Amino acid sequence: MRFVLRVRRTLAACAVVVLAASTAACASTGSTDTANRGGDGITVFAASSLTDVVETLNAQYDGGGRLRINVGSSSQLVAQLQSGAKADVVITADLEALKPLRNGLDRETVLATNPLVLALAAGNPAGIRVLRDVASDGVRAALCAPSVPCGRAAERVLDAAGVSVPAPSLEDSARSVLTKVSSGQADAGFVYRTDALAAAGTGVTHLPLEDPEPNRYPAALTVEGAGNTEATAFYEWLTGPEAAGILAEAGFGPADPGNTDAP
Repeated sequence: MRFVLRVRRTLAACAVVVLAASTAACASTGSTDTANRGGDGITVFAASSLTDVVETLNAQYDGGGRLRINVGSSSQLVAQLQSGAKADVVITADLEALKPLRNGLDRETVLATNPLVLALAAGNPAGIRVLRDVASDGVRAALCAPSVPCGRAAERVLDAAGVSVPAPSLEDSARSVLTKVSSGQADAGFVYRTDALAAAGTGVTHLPLEDPEPNRYPAALTVEGAGNTEATAFYEWLTGPEAAGILAEAGFGPADPGNTDAP
């Protein structure tokens, strides 16, 4: 009889353990479902040339203020993500910059284009009229380093025109180049059209350039973002007509539907 009682007590204890484990498993599943429903906001990493328009997108999307925005040069953003930073949506200034992240992306599409222009300091003190003038003695020119999208774009434009810029100031982003020009530290700088338009109020003007292949800006939903329904909904809106109109108003060119890429 005592043996039977011991067995029953042991079985009862096991049942309690199994029930507790089952309850914990259900609780864990429930918390995962809650995470997948979103509620934690949307983290967006955006190239510095999107600085102004991404704030407009934030104001216009779903009542405004839903985005946590991290702005930097495309190479800086990629380095942060490779070091463990988390983002739901990533927008870089060219397709090349996004390549190192492709294994961590759920989907990707070209969002817009943005041609390079030559921004001129207020009053155009160097008297620059055409691109070749930027190579003249005494002209202080700024452009992006070759490792970032705006630097690759500047090389492409200069090579196509057969122009070489002597001893330029090399910057880590288009916005850094723009700061040099708008502050008068540089007479001219190679920036995107949207950057020059954003600085028009400071007296900065610009010359259009023959850009054989304007930068295409890819927007990507990360694998982590795909598990956040808020982020997925934002990505769908970002790649839709309303966001396209906001980008166009800021000076971005239309995305070429034929240039859509998937990781």
